[in-house]
Amino acid sequence: MTEAAAALLNPRSVVIVGASDRSRWSSGAFDNLRGFAGQVHLVNPRGSTVHGRAVATRCGAIGAQVDLGVVLVPGHATAQAVEDLGACGARSAVILTSGFAELGESGRAAQDQVVAVARRHGIRLLGPNSLGFMNFVSRTLVWTTPVHAPSRNSGVAIVSQSGATAFFLTNLAHQWDVGLSYVVATGNEADLGSADFAAALIADEATKSIALFIETVRDAVAFVALAEAARAARKPLVVLKTGTSEVSAKSALAHTGALVGDDRVFDGLCQQFGVIRTRSIEELLATADMAGRTGALRPGGLGVVSNSGGICEIAADSAEACGITLPEFDAATAAALRETIPGFASAHNPLDLTGAITPEQCGAVVDIMAAQPGFAALLCPYYEVPTAEADMSERLSKLHAALARGLSQADIPGFVVSYTATHLSDLSRRIVAEAGLPYLACGLDRAITALGSIFAWSAALRERRSDAATRPMLVDDRPRSEHATLAFLRRQGVPTVPARLTSGEDEAVAAAAALEGPVVLKIASPDIGHKSDVGGVALGVLGAEAVREAYRRVMAAGVSVTGAAIEGVLVAPMRPRGVELFVGVSQDAQWGKVLALGLGGIFVEVLQDVAVRVLPVDADEVKRALTGLRGAKLLRGARG
Repeated sequence: MTEAAAALLNPRSVVIVGASDRSRWSSGAFDNLRGFAGQVHLVNPRGSTVHGRAVATRCGAIGAQVDLGVVLVPGHATAQAVEDLGACGARSAVILTSGFAELGESGRAAQDQVVAVARRHGIRLLGPNSLGFMNFVSRTLVWTTPVHAPSRNSGVAIVSQSGATAFFLTNLAHQWDVGLSYVVATGNEADLGSADFAAALIADEATKSIALFIETVRDAVAFVALAEAARAARKPLVVLKTGTSEVSAKSALAHTGALVGDDRVFDGLCQQFGVIRTRSIEELLATADMAGRTGALRPGGLGVVSNSGGICEIAADSAEACGITLPEFDAATAAALRETIPGFASAHNPLDLTGAITPEQCGAVVDIMAAQPGFAALLCPYYEVPTAEADMSERLSKLHAALARGLSQADIPGFVVSYTATHLSDLSRRIVAEAGLPYLACGLDRAITALGSIFAWSAALRERRSDAATRPMLVDDRPRSEHATLAFLRRQGVPTVPARLTSGEDEAVAAAAALEGPVVLKIASPDIGHKSDVGGVALGVLGAEAVREAYRRVMAAGVSVTGAAIEGVLVAPMRPRGVELFVGVSQDAQWGKVLALGLGGIFVEVLQDVAVRVLPVDADEVKRALTGLRGAKLLRGARG
């Protein structure tokens, strides 16, 4: 699948099937292919001339093999168009046409027919309902709307199930001057899916990070394999996934004909496999851009230097909220800074340079801060890069040059970021390019949010010592009741609270006497989940007569539940209060067996402080899940 996706993105020749001067999609596709190095053919059953060129009436009449077909015909003619592509040896096709699986069963049947024809001819598909793809590395733009080509390639690849969202992301990348390597709109994913294209781009040398927009995960196995491949390659996989609310889940169903899985499971999966999850289009692009340029960070914190005290304070608050540490300067760094910055400035991180700083001093400050071992990255919130010639000055040019030199020579990644999100003009792009300035136009807020994710992702890569997961345990005789579950866990070496199943008052009294202290009596039934709700639990019972009375009461409560099979009464020691944990396993329809860990008792439902992981996991992953709980401080001990 990965090889097929890579081949589709790198055709040697293209044919537009359904080419027409009356179709804006056809005109857009043809115009975007003007810079393509290979042959471009046009097919229209009416023949004649389209886009100023002669057309063939069918693919078989082209007289040459064609790698990729761009199918623009109506839905009812799509299967025949793919059949015709087989006649000229096409190996791939992009299907723009909509009206397939996203419409329901009738549309799915039509889509399945197209897939069947494609498979018969060995043709791999992108779409249906796809705007196409843009390969900026080879200038192969198989795309049907206007394209803003990036002025540079910083290695961000966009893969989106939504064509419109891919279009918006591409425009935003142009506004922020984010360099793109590829853009792929996967649509309905009848054949090749977003995970296949993302996996192909993980292996692509020109791609440094993946920005992935998905409405659903259609192939759970492929997505996990993608996450593992990204982690092994140490390439950031940054995801924006919808479906966290009931409303968006219904919207995704209407949009792509796909079912949205449990969002909490997906969130746990991202933490488990080192996928960076974001919550907005802007955050997705900003994070993918920064992560591709930084790569995995070394241990340490963030150094911040600005020309505004207020911005320094905002940066400090934002960094703390995102889990980023701002180490103080060590003695040597502080001494060197005091000799460099104006006398009324203070040597603290974040560092306020004040408005009196000279370009030369600014460059020296960056050099000094970059040399401190405690920093893993530097961030310089500064004014926006000028958008008009009138705003330029010799001092500003020198400042850009000094910052660019210092940041480019540093051993750690560093960026200049605008105070707020901004659009770059042609002049701004020229300034950034000529100075070699590592500039971020996304604004301070999104830059620090992105850095928080990158710091966490880098730490996860360092902490993971082995990718080997524990072999899953196969259980044929799954225990259904509480006492059977406890017995099963004991056989696996899990310590449990001792509990004895009793079938009469005398047996219960004997079991309680053997425990030498207050006991708990609970109804034993595989059909009663919440025993206390029906009165099936007695706490702190002490003495023979009290045990007999509790036995009768608990048993009567269980018998009163219609249809419940009663196995007896469990007698267990009364344990003192402590910190409870919940550990559960469920079968998810999409991801298979998943493990849930959280604070126990009533807190599971009240606080919903639960970490979820897809099984199997090893001990290290369980520890990471536990330490990620909001209540982790309770596990370490708090207030006695």
